[in-house]
Amino acid sequence: MVAIVWSQSSGSDSDDAATPAPSMSETAEPSASAEPSATETTGAVVTAVEAPTKFVALNSADGLKLRWIAPTAVDGLTGYNVEIRANGAGEWTVIATVPADQLTQNVTKASDSGWTQFRVSSVYSDGQTASATAFGIPGEFK
Repeated sequence: MVAIVWSQSSGSDSDDAATPAPSMSETAEPSASAEPSATETTGAVVTAVEAPTKFVALNSADGLKLRWIAPTAVDGLTGYNVEIRANGAGEWTVIATVPADQLTQNVTKASDSGWTQFRVSSVYSDGQTASATAFGIPGEFK
């Protein structure tokens, strides 16, 4: 049995959407401090945020392979949160946080009972997120 679920958010309809590229900035003098600073966890306000597009689930040997296309707004994009919730109710649970250059995540099917809702969100350096359209698949996944 093959299951393909297709979900599309606003943004580019093209498979040629830009692949995220991390932005780097250099300072004239490196810091020797081992203490974290606010600039390590927050960045300048990102002016454009977008959700991933073409979020799909493909059957795999152990469960599903979730796949998506990077948003075109890649300035400040640090990665993606992959989330689930059982039976479409309750709080979303982050099951993986992946870097901006990773556009897939495998999930394992634990049982055939119920169903699981999936969501992937772009995460930006200033803490903003943008979520693709969520979808559900029969079974319990981890």
